[in-house]
Amino acid sequence: MQTYNPSVMKRIQEIDLLKAVAIIAMVFIHVYDASTNLQINTPLDKTTVWILEFMGNIPSAGVFMFAMGWGAAFSSRSTPKTYVSRLKQLVLLGIVINFFEQCIPCIIDPATFGTVWENAPSIIAVDIYFFAAFAMLYFAAMKGLKKRPKTAITVSAVILGVCFVINALFGYEGFSTGNGWLDTIIGLFIRENGFSFFPFISWIIFPIIGYGAALLFKKATSRKEVMIFTIVTGTAAIIFAQTMMAVFHINDAVILGAHSALDGEYYSLHPLCAVCGYGVIALEFVVASLIMMVSKQRLAKCLGNMSKNVMEIYIAQWVLIGFLSPVLVRVTNLWVNILIGIAVLFGSYYGAEMYKRLMMRMKAHKEKKLSEKPVLAPITK
Repeated sequence: MQTYNPSVMKRIQEIDLLKAVAIIAMVFIHVYDASTNLQINTPLDKTTVWILEFMGNIPSAGVFMFAMGWGAAFSSRSTPKTYVSRLKQLVLLGIVINFFEQCIPCIIDPATFGTVWENAPSIIAVDIYFFAAFAMLYFAAMKGLKKRPKTAITVSAVILGVCFVINALFGYEGFSTGNGWLDTIIGLFIRENGFSFFPFISWIIFPIIGYGAALLFKKATSRKEVMIFTIVTGTAAIIFAQTMMAVFHINDAVILGAHSALDGEYYSLHPLCAVCGYGVIALEFVVASLIMMVSKQRLAKCLGNMSKNVMEIYIAQWVLIGFLSPVLVRVTNLWVNILIGIAVLFGSYYGAEMYKRLMMRMKAHKEKKLSEKPVLAPITK
C-alpha cells in the first residue's frame, strides 16, 4: 500500500464519514425515543428497531466522543487554556440543548410531560455536551503534558482504571440523596437518575481512546499498518468483552442486547460494554476506510457538510424534536416515526447550512465595514 504522512492531512476522510453516519443515526434514534407508544409487532419492525438502537448507541454517541479525542490530538495550536475556554462554551450549549430537549415539551404539553417546575433539574441533564465539557479537562491535561508523553500515558491509564473500578463497583442508580438537583449533579460523574445520560466515568473511555488512536495514526507509515492494527485490536476487544459478559452474566448493551438493554444499562455503560464499544468503533473505522479506498478518498459533499456541521445539526435536531414532542409521543406506527425522522434530518441539515451561511455573511459584512472605515492621519506637532 502507498505510504503517506498523516501529520500533513487536513482532514481524515474516514473520521468525517463516521461523524456523518453518527449524526444521521443520532437524529433517528432521538426521534424514535420520543415516540414512547410505538407498536412493534412484525419481524421487520423488530429488525428495524434493532438497527435503530444499535446504530443509535456506540456508532453515534461513542463515535462523537472518539472523534472529539481524535480532533484534540490533531489540533496542534490548542493549549490547556483553549480547552478550559471550550468547557465554558459547552456548558452553555448544554443548557440551551436541555431547554429545547427537556423544557419545551413540558411548556407545550404539561399534561403529558409534566410541568417545567416538576422537571426543573432537567435543565442540567447530563447530555453529550455536558459530558464534552468535562472531557475538555482531560484534553487540557494532555496538552499540558505534551512534552511528557510517558506521564500523559500514565495519567490516561490511571483515569481509565479508576473510572472502570468505580463503574463496576457502584453500578448505576444504586442510591439517591432524595434531592433531584443533587442527584442530577452527581449524575455528571455516575448515573443516579433519568437525567444522567452520559456520566463521565462511563464514557470518558472514548475521548481517551480517540486521542490515543490519533497519535498512533500519525505515527503510522501506511494505511495497511493502520488497517491491520485496527482489525486486530477491534476484533480482540469484541471477543474479549463478549466472553467476559457471558461469564459474569452482564447484559450486552452494545450489540446483541442493543434493543433489550434498559436505559440505565446503556447510559451507565459497564466497563466490558465500553471495551466492546471500542471494538465496534474500530471495525466501523475499517469499513469506513474500505469505502474511502473504493471511492478514492472522495466523500460525498452532503456527508462532508454533515461532518463539518455536527454541532449545528445536533442543536437544530433538538429544537425540532422539542417542538414535535407532543406529536411524536402520540405516534404509534414505526414507519410514520421514521418518516418524521427523515424530515427532522433534512430540516436539521438545511437549518445548519443556513445558519453557517448567515454567520459567514455577517462576518464578511463586518469585515467590509471595518475595511471601509477611514484611517485617521497621525497627529503631528
